[in-house]
Amino acid sequence: MSRSRPGVVLAAGLALTVLAALAPAGLARPSIPAWSWGAWALAFAGGAAAFRLAGSTLPQLGRRIAWLLPFVLALALPAALLAPPGRRLATAAALLARSVAATTAAAGTSFLLGPLGLVRGARALGAPARLVDVLEAALASLAAMLEQARSMLRAREARRTTHGPWGSLLTDPAATLRGFGRFAAALLLRTLERAEAVERARLARGADLP
Repeated sequence: MSRSRPGVVLAAGLALTVLAALAPAGLARPSIPAWSWGAWALAFAGGAAAFRLAGSTLPQLGRRIAWLLPFVLALALPAALLAPPGRRLATAAALLARSVAATTAAAGTSFLLGPLGLVRGARALGAPARLVDVLEAALASLAAMLEQARSMLRAREARRTTHGPWGSLLTDPAATLRGFGRFAAALLLRTLERAEAVERARLARGADLP
């Protein structure tokens, strides 16, 4: 269905994400509505189902959600300090549930559709053509950056005498962080070179001609 009806899948994913993100979490009212927990459970289940439909196994699904947790915790939990002292723990739990549910729904939809499916879904939903073109260019650049990062990490691991990028973080944190800084700088330069090459190829094919 994601290939034949990308607009329907994208609309469903956006609806679940918005539903989860807008469900009250106790910041502006004295209690958390019961329907909010149901909305978060539904959004999380929808995102997990999207990951599974895209071919993720249960261990892979757990790892992908675990990768989202640091960003969710950093953005959601500080807001719980705005709640009254007696309700901060409940508000923190609700904010965590809301953030995880909305993020899982959005990430699952994106993973199921892929870059091409997202662009096709946006066109099927009648999004402005210029906006879709910007989205397509951004997704193409992101895909190129991720592929470049994977190739650089493979080359880096092949040159290492130990396994894993975090192996020397405890023993020599300064050198490890410097290494990741050089990696990020090299990735940025290579990505810019790749973007320039893609743009030259696009212009050579007459993409901007009327």
